[in-house]
Formats: sequence, structure tokens, C-alpha cells
Amino acid sequence: MQKAIDSPIIRFGSIVGVAFLATCIAIFSFNLFAPPRPLAQLLPTRTATRRPPPTITPVAYPPTPQLYSKDDLRAQKNFPKASGVNLGYEYTQDGYLLTPPLDPGFVRVLDMSFTNPDYRNLSLDAVAAPAENSSNVEYGLVFWHGENEQGRESFLAFTLNTKGNFRLLAYEPVEDKPDVYQFREVTPAAFSAAIRQDKSPQKIRVDVHPRRLLGYVNDQLVLDTNAEIINDWRLRREWDGKVGIIALTMDAPGAQAVFSQFDIYADVKE
Repeated sequence: MQKAIDSPIIRFGSIVGVAFLATCIAIFSFNLFAPPRPLAQLLPTRTATRRPPPTITPVAYPPTPQLYSKDDLRAQKNFPKASGVNLGYEYTQDGYLLTPPLDPGFVRVLDMSFTNPDYRNLSLDAVAAPAENSSNVEYGLVFWHGENEQGRESFLAFTLNTKGNFRLLAYEPVEDKPDVYQFREVTPAAFSAAIRQDKSPQKIRVDVHPRRLLGYVNDQLVLDTNAEIINDWRLRREWDGKVGIIALTMDAPGAQAVFSQFDIYADVKE
């Protein structure tokens, strides 16, 4: 036993073992008391990647149909005259004046020169404003008109008002009540900064195509809708395609709107 301990090989192995154990203890002590490295040094470095810019899909707007007629509302030929008769509409030196009565609360007038329903695309472009002494008033464009054999009328109207709101309306008979009519909001009233709330003239435009309608105020798009009613009404038997203008009372009597321009664009077939 003593000879085994005195063996050079055993003593060398013991010395190596003790040195290895001392080294492990020293390394452990160093890692225990050394401050941790910053987290950024522990994370792998990522190579910066250049992402392509997002692709913007342009919105396709249908082209404007050909000009059918331009009317500055001074020739007194396309809209009905009402000189000396209180019907809520008349030609004046400023244009065509609409004065909606309190009952039924609106007045609409159709352009007598546009009677061809054989078209698919329509653009109406008008200039209008509240009359000088008018109370709050709503006014705009009439289109997609129809009237059946019993004289029951229906139409759509794109309107704006002096409080800065616009909306799309459907005028139609009430079901099961042939003598009762209603205005229904196809799109609810919404505010637009494009609408001037003073009494300066406003440019009003509507582009109507199968399954799509665009509404503009002062050259700004404020309405883009594909409501089913746009195409459904055009396919009705009573469809006649007439167009015109409209004014509605709001919260007080004395509402008036004057139109100084009314232009029609349509792809009417020869």
C-alpha cells in the first residue's frame, strides 16, 4: 500500500486532480462575482433588412359620360315656369328658386328636356346656394326617377344642408299605403368639411353607374356607395330616368334654395 502511494504515477495524477479542482473553483468564483454582461451582447446581431414600400391600389373611378346639356337657368326653357303662381318654384334673376312648403316639406322639379331613359351612366353637376334670407335649408339633385301607371312616384336624391351635412335619400310610397310617401335614408346624414356653412354657392355633383354612386361637394368626394337600391331601381318597370333638383325644409319656415347651374352628362343612345 505504501509503495502504491509512493508511486510517481499516482502522485502525478493526484497533483493534476488537485490542480483541476482548484481551477474549477477559481472559474466558478470569478463568474459569481463578475458583473453580468449587457443584454445586447448576449442577443444575436440581426442584419438589417430593407422592406419594400406597401403597394397602394388606385381606386378606379368610372369616366364621366358625354355632355348632354348645359343650363345656366336663365333661358327659362328646361324647367317649368310658375309666374304669378305660388307653386314653390320659379325663375328669378339669380337662377331657379325653390321654396319648399311646410307641407309636405319639400319641392322637387324635373328637367323637362331630359326624357330618354335609355342610358346606364349619369352625371349631374349643379351650383346652388341658400337664398339670401333663407332659414336652414336642405337641397340637392334628383335622379333615378320612376312613376308607375297609378302615378306613384319614386326617386333618389343626393342632398346637403346649411349645417354641413349630406345624405342620400330614397323617396318612395309606403307599403300598403298607396297615398302615403316617405323619405328613407339610403346613407345616413354625415358631416363634411367640404360643405360651406355660409350662403356662398356650392358645387354639387353626383355620378351614378350600375351598382355604384359617387357624390361630390365642391370637387371633393364625400360619398362612394354600392347600395343595392342603385341598380335595383334602374331595372324597375316604372323607371323613366328623369332628373331634377330638390329643396327641403329643416327646422323653421322660410327655407329657400336657388340653383344657378344644372348640367347633365349621360351616355344616351341615339
